[in-house]
Amino acid sequence: MEVLRASCFDYRYPAHSHDEFVIAAFIRGAQRHRIARYHGIAEPGSIMIIPPGEAHTGEALESDLGWDYCAFYPTAQFINALATDILPGTGNLDFGRDLLRKNTALADELLQASLLASQSQDALERQCAVYDALGTIIARYGERTGRSVKAASRPADIRKAQAFLADEFHGRLSMDDVASAVGLSQYHLMRSFRAATGLSVHQYLTQVRLRHAKVLLAKGISAAQTATTVGFYDQSHLINQFRRYFGVTPKQYAMASR
Repeated sequence: MEVLRASCFDYRYPAHSHDEFVIAAFIRGAQRHRIARYHGIAEPGSIMIIPPGEAHTGEALESDLGWDYCAFYPTAQFINALATDILPGTGNLDFGRDLLRKNTALADELLQASLLASQSQDALERQCAVYDALGTIIARYGERTGRSVKAASRPADIRKAQAFLADEFHGRLSMDDVASAVGLSQYHLMRSFRAATGLSVHQYLTQVRLRHAKVLLAKGISAAQTATTVGFYDQSHLINQFRRYFGVTPKQYAMASR
């Protein structure tokens, strides 16, 4: 599981989504964001829970003040496994429609867990802190339902396009390649894909490539080799996209993954 702690000022997250949940706690300043069609402001003591596949952005409400936050990225499988031991009922975990909640105590618990996750040399201590914090979030805001995550309810042709991009991400793709693979016109694909995912086809493909890049970088593969392996033009292209989406360079990410 990735755990992030960040202090942002003039940095702005472009529209993107995650295959995992995003569970974040805001500590200082204020972040203005868009999640799907929802616009809001996260202030200190706020908890944000974004389900997998939900496109979102983020930037400082005031660039001279910025915002500090921590975030956890657990998979749906991991979260549902925890929920099985915490909540009654059956089905997948659902956090409801409220994406932003005010709970200073829980925000502080998430912050402390993120600090231990990055600083403690004791694996058991790290794991207990993260499990306890996420367990508290699930117990407080979760409900087990029969509903599945958003990505699974997308139209079949969009899921087919996503599967094609997931398989062919390393190649030089054109819109015609993707449209032909799913049997749609290029314009219809572009319009339908954005409506279903909140992202353009190119933005989605970039994220697929970056996810693969993170795996290779964490294994110690050089940025130059990683770039060509996952489909970027060169190392510079990888560095620019990595910094744009994650706020750090591939080298910084690789060092933090050790």
